Amino acid sequence: MASTFIDLCNQTLRRLNEVEIVEADFPSTRGVHSLVKDAVKASIAKINQAEFEWPFNAAEFNQALAAGQTEYPWPTAFKKVDWNSFQLQKDDSLNASYKSLSYLERDEWYANHRDADYTAGSSGRGIPEKVFPSHGNGFGVTPSPNNAYSVKFRYYLNYTDLNLFSDVTRIPESFNTVVVDGAIYTMYMFKDNIEAANAAYGAFQNGLKDLQTLYINNFEYIRDTRVAF
Repeated sequence: MASTFIDLCNQTLRRLNEVEIVEADFPSTRGVHSLVKDAVKASIAKINQAEFEWPFNAAEFNQALAAGQTEYPWPTAFKKVDWNSFQLQKDDSLNASYKSLSYLERDEWYANHRDADYTAGSSGRGIPEKVFPSHGNGFGVTPSPNNAYSVKFRYYLNYTDLNLFSDVTRIPESFNTVVVDGAIYTMYMFKDNIEAANAAYGAFQNGLKDLQTLYINNFEYIRDTRVAF
């Protein structure tokens, strides 16, 4: 479970002993209510920027391949891909079985496979066996497909700003305090309350460390978890 934008804003406002925002007023907030919305956004952005591979940002995509088409774009909101996750999907009608695609550097593909994929016509096509980074924003498979196969892979979503009161963050609800501590840091900095801001910043960093320990690594002492605002 995760929390809505208005929930996180109001949790922050309660910590600051400020009046909460009601849903009807959310699109037209002013003053401290507008500031808290920006502060929550900044905190969520910093958490997302701290790691490329937060599990709560993971997604799967099934790319339909086209016969003769070697390269494909990344899906919407793409941030990073797990190159070890590419798998050809089973399709009895095409005599295709589940098969993992091995990773190939683009330079190696260009030197050893490009001609077959692009200039040999249908004679150079086959069931894809390898995946490589596209020259543009995407990936390629080789051999170039000889049929309409499909490939599934795991990737990580980029952070997108919350805007509507009902928008939901992907950060687990159990770590709302981390988001709120980061937002409170920004609010106290705006109020020029450096002592309170430093306390909130320390709490935010400790919470971020807990997130990284739980979701990223098992040995928190080997990582520098500091994130600068």
